[in-house]
Amino acid sequence: MAFLEEDDPFAPDATEPPDRLGPPDRDRQILVRRLIAVAFGLLILVLIVLGVRGCLNARKERQFENYVSDLSALVSESQQLSQTFFDRLDDPQNLSPLQFEAEIKNDRGSAEGLVSRAQGLDAPGELKSAQADLVLALELWRDGLSAISGQIGTALGEEGSTDAIAAIAQDMQYFVAGDVLYRRARSQIEDVVADQCPNCGDVPEAQFLPEIDWLDEATVTETLGQVSGTEKPTAGVHGLGLVTEGGVILQPGDVALTQDAPTTASQAESLDVQVENQGDSEESDIEVTVEADGDEVGTGTIDEIAAGEVATVNIPLDPAPSAGESVDLDVTVEPVPGEQVADNNEGTFPVTVD
Repeated sequence: MAFLEEDDPFAPDATEPPDRLGPPDRDRQILVRRLIAVAFGLLILVLIVLGVRGCLNARKERQFENYVSDLSALVSESQQLSQTFFDRLDDPQNLSPLQFEAEIKNDRGSAEGLVSRAQGLDAPGELKSAQADLVLALELWRDGLSAISGQIGTALGEEGSTDAIAAIAQDMQYFVAGDVLYRRARSQIEDVVADQCPNCGDVPEAQFLPEIDWLDEATVTETLGQVSGTEKPTAGVHGLGLVTEGGVILQPGDVALTQDAPTTASQAESLDVQVENQGDSEESDIEVTVEADGDEVGTGTIDEIAAGEVATVNIPLDPAPSAGESVDLDVTVEPVPGEQVADNNEGTFPVTVD
């Protein structure tokens, strides 16, 4: 019976637990574990994507909020600049011409600063086209102020003032063009902001030119005439003419003087001088002077002359030419504001007193 006590070489190891799972079960378990790991990885990836997207959305919303806020401040300052500029035109408040010109040039500098700020706005990509229109609008407002500041000195002077005033009225059209472009830019910005950032607030309205009347030369003329009392011409054609044929009459005796040959008279106490208004506007306070051989001997003033009419002023001569004296009487009609041609405002009349 000893052989029954011998160890069976084929018996299972008592220290190793029996394998209750066959090969198919192990494979299934591994597959489940892998699927769980993949699902967990996908969940982590989705959370990361959602987190990144949320950050990007928040960042874009902040960009829109900052853009609308910066734009609102910029537009507010441009509107303040417009009000300051046109209020000064309406009421110069006793500014001298040099002070007035300096203030206009300061406005131009302020407009240049606003353009620089507009160019530096951090516009979202969706607003690229609208941002370009916005910058161009502010550039046009600046260009209008720049052109006006370049003309204002001449407009407040005497020589060339009429042409300068006409140029300023035309330069006001820069403001109109800028207003149109801003309205288009604002409409585009509003549409995009409403879609991308409904809580960003409203895009402000803006209009640099307050009234269409500023495109009229007469309006510009009137307002510049207030600058320290400088007299500016009204709109229209302005021109006076000395009536040389029978229009300069020596008194007493009603002796008509001519420019071609000396006129002989027994006395020379005063001159009746006729002046014609050759323009299409009524003129007033017209000064007429008389000189004898270069020395002033008399002045007179015509209160007013309607367009196309002739008025006469009597000018006493002091000193009057004496008997036996021959003199050249130079008669000059002072040009009125806006008069471009003054060649026919004067004449020389030789006189001999016997």
